[in-house]
Amino acid sequence: MRRLAARLLPVLLALALAAGAGCSGPSHSADEAAVAPPREAYEQGYYEAARTGYEDYLRQYPKGAHRLEAWQRLLEIALNVQGDLDAAIAHLEAMSLEFSDETEANWPLMSRLARLYEQRGRWNKSLETWEKSLSYADQDPAKLVEANLSMARIYRAKREYGVALELLARSEALAPDDETRAHCQYEVAQTYSFMQSWGQAKEVLEIIVANRKASKEIHTLAVFLLADVYEQ
Repeated sequence: MRRLAARLLPVLLALALAAGAGCSGPSHSADEAAVAPPREAYEQGYYEAARTGYEDYLRQYPKGAHRLEAWQRLLEIALNVQGDLDAAIAHLEAMSLEFSDETEANWPLMSRLARLYEQRGRWNKSLETWEKSLSYADQDPAKLVEANLSMARIYRAKREYGVALELLARSEALAPDDETRAHCQYEVAQTYSFMQSWGQAKEVLEIIVANRKASKEIHTLAVFLLADVYEQ
């Protein structure tokens, strides 16, 4: 029951925000005074006290100026102190709901949520979240490439290679620089290798190696994969 209550807390806090939306915001001094104790507790490593204090702050100040800080600290405690992925996902779900009108704040929330869904093996939820995140990418090529690459890897893991290749082609077209483009090409070659399309994989890998535009990491991976392809 205690774990269930902990998982439901972020949703309840988000509902409290909606209920308090019509109320006037707190005074600056009251808001600062309320957030100071959990902030100090967090900085000194008293994470349980910080967690309780930030939860109280979110309940009592539905329009507080430090809500994003409170949510982020609760998220870090769930991930790095408690190691509770489900609680972290619940926090991010509530955060993405609360900050849905703020493009700058919501992109990192949505992308992080998508990665946690994938880590938890919830591939469909991850894909759905990456799709939603595109609305918050603000047409930034780097963000669009990140989302499309991530979706392509999931579809590849699901053995839906055609969809994966379409997303990778889109990523390559959107790539803002040669290094990112080479990374996209490597993912294409890796997808061909999963399909056992050795000739196509070899062609793409040879381009990566010859062009020398890839990062050191991707260039090394391409050389090793090319060696594997030659063995085939």
